[in-house]
Amino acid sequence: MILEELHKPQETENTLPLINVVFLLLIFFILSGVVTNPELFEVSPPESISDHEPDQGPIQILLSKDGKLAHGQEAITMQQFQRIISHAKQNNSDTLLQIKADQEVEMQKVFEIMEIIKTAQYENFQLLTLKK
Repeated sequence: MILEELHKPQETENTLPLINVVFLLLIFFILSGVVTNPELFEVSPPESISDHEPDQGPIQILLSKDGKLAHGQEAITMQQFQRIISHAKQNNSDTLLQIKADQEVEMQKVFEIMEIIKTAQYENFQLLTLKK
């Protein structure tokens, strides 16, 4: 009598499907994650009770607690800020300007920025705050 040899189960588990799933999850989270540009300096805006979600403006100006200004990854002066505003006004008056000021900044600095915006007759701007 000849007996068929029974198929032995593998001694080690096949880990290739697990590696594939982990790799695909890694790719998914890398591609679906939100990519943001780091700010030049840390700014913590004041809180407000507004429910309005701010739009994503193409021009965002940072104002630190010690009065420094930044546009993108570059520190700017008040004169450069004036040029940015006048250039944006000349090219497209509907461009959204966002001011992200620190909650500890002196109000005089905020008023200076608002005066520059008013002088340039720029109307499409937002002062960013955090939801309370």
